[in-house]
Amino acid sequence: MAEAIQQPTDRRQNRNFILGCLSFGHGVSHLYDQGFPIFMPAIQAAMGLTNFQVAFMLGIRQGGFGAVNLIGGAIVDQVKASWGPILTGCMIWAALGFLVLAASPNLFVLTIAVVIVSVPGALWHLPSTAALSRRFPDRRGFAISMHGFGSNVGNVMAPLVAGGLLTFMLWRHILLIYAAPAAIMAIFVWWSLKDVGKEADDEDRPAPERKVMAAYREGLTMFKNPMVATLVLAAAIRGVANNALFQWSPFYLKNATDGGLDMGYFTAGVHLALLTGMGIVSAPFLGYLSDRFGRKQVLVPGLIIAAILTMFVVSAGDSLMLAVLLGGIGLFSFALQQIILAALLDVVPKGTEATASGLIFGINGLLGFGSPFIAAYIIENMGGYGSIFYYVGVLTIVSALIISVIPFPNYRVQKPAAA
Repeated sequence: MAEAIQQPTDRRQNRNFILGCLSFGHGVSHLYDQGFPIFMPAIQAAMGLTNFQVAFMLGIRQGGFGAVNLIGGAIVDQVKASWGPILTGCMIWAALGFLVLAASPNLFVLTIAVVIVSVPGALWHLPSTAALSRRFPDRRGFAISMHGFGSNVGNVMAPLVAGGLLTFMLWRHILLIYAAPAAIMAIFVWWSLKDVGKEADDEDRPAPERKVMAAYREGLTMFKNPMVATLVLAAAIRGVANNALFQWSPFYLKNATDGGLDMGYFTAGVHLALLTGMGIVSAPFLGYLSDRFGRKQVLVPGLIIAAILTMFVVSAGDSLMLAVLLGGIGLFSFALQQIILAALLDVVPKGTEATASGLIFGINGLLGFGSPFIAAYIIENMGGYGSIFYYVGVLTIVSALIISVIPFPNYRVQKPAAA
């Protein structure tokens, strides 16, 4: 898969600058996305929601995430010159979404607001992943993992900031405050990434004819490749496990009922930061190893270790060992998902990167719509919030077994001459 990359015309076309800015923006996006689960116990208590009403909101959020990815992937591939404005729009949309969420008077409006705030985080991945895949064909695993490293910074900060603020502020007031940084971030994204979809030799090429329906058909054709189909399946199962882990762990840590540990908001935030943010340590390293030794050689043992650690969470109780286990799980939580994405991008045709990313995130999101209801049923009937960790462990083992039988190809390419 030899891919030439043209000499950048200015610093904002330099691939390392683009990687840094996209990773920073990804971190801000996850500062909002991963802060939301911390707010959910407070929202549940304030509005008197049952576990199944919470599951409905979580499912709606995941369903909206999936729909945006499935619908948007093929479209984003067709509007490469608009990737910068799309990324800027994600930040503006996030600011507006949190204003609506903060003002929600009842469950109906709250549900609509949850759908609204699911859009920018979902849409961000499509142009950013496609841009990095095209600019880093020689170090795709590292670049995608560094983009994930940015998200892990946000994952660490999100529960700490949300948990800290909830100790002395109402959740509605905090969400109003959240709108301001998103608006400021939109200005930075526009300045740094407005030309991210434009390459140096685009002016010499005829404008491509936009055929969105053909792009959707091409996306469906990808499933004829057994590796694509099995990778998407493994990613979807692992994604459902991650969603259950991140969505319900705050309830296990914070609530005093259904087997919860009755922690304070900030203490729960610290533990959740370990779970969601330890990719700061592992993501670049695992991405490098996957480029150097192969995707499967990193994915299979990583998933098995994550599954084993997850199975011991409940037995640790509220002890130091709980923090150690959550930190260990966090080393693999987002980092391995980034490597699965890199493996998929290794085998799809150039120009379909956003479509392929949309398949993984979209199917994950659509399956995620039903997953919270399964999780809520398990909580209600099989041992409380702690039972979620066994559910997650089993799904992670299934994902590891699927990946272990995939025949990964030789994806390596030479470093572009002028990058």
